[in-house]
Amino acid sequence: MSPKIRVFLIYGVCFTALFLITRFILLQFIEQGVWTTFVPIGIAMVCSPKPHIEETEKGREYGLKSIFLKTPFKL
Repeated sequence: MSPKIRVFLIYGVCFTALFLITRFILLQFIEQGVWTTFVPIGIAMVCSPKPHIEETEKGREYGLKSIFLKTPFKL
C-alpha cells in the first residue's frame, strides 16, 4: 500500500471514530436533531490528524499533523 493511500485511510478512520464517539456522547444528553450531526462533524474536523506532505530531496514524505503534536507523525 502506498504511503499516500495509507495516510488518507488513517485520516478517514480517525475522523469517523471521533465523529461516532462524539455523536454517541452528544445523543446521551440531548435529543436527536440538526445539532447532533453538525457539532460532532466540527469536533472531528478539528481534532482528527490532517494529512501532511513535505517535499524533500528524497521525494515526498507523507505524514499526519495533529493539533496535539508539534511535529508531524511520519509514516
